[in-house]
Amino acid sequence: MNNHPTHPQRQQGIALIAAIFLVVIIGAAVVLLGTLSLRNTEQTTQSLLQMRAQQAVAAAQEYAVQSLIATDGSSCSTTLNGSTVNISEFSSYSIELSCTANDYNRPSQQITLYSLVATAEYGSIGDADYVWAELETSVEF
Repeated sequence: MNNHPTHPQRQQGIALIAAIFLVVIIGAAVVLLGTLSLRNTEQTTQSLLQMRAQQAVAAAQEYAVQSLIATDGSSCSTTLNGSTVNISEFSSYSIELSCTANDYNRPSQQITLYSLVATAEYGSIGDADYVWAELETSVEF
């Protein structure tokens, strides 16, 4: 026989404490998952914008090389140097080209090296989605 009296009122609060603890833990987990999801989305967007910027400078370089070939190099100082390139596929990017010609005289021939620099920029400095890319190419004629 048990001579100790039971005290059911002392055990009633444990379920409430466990429920509050469980709600706090689940709430913290939801906040953590939301934060991780937001960061993942931002990183994916930044990566996509950066890849597009790299493609934009590659397209600008192709345009510049084709222009040099078509004009036998004379477009370097006239139309390419300091120009803004409008490519419809990259209309939200600011794309600029610069071209510098350097002549080298060899005994057997004269060589001209063209240094082409293309830059693409999306957004403004300080924006969360700001990206910038640059590509430099040398072409010999």
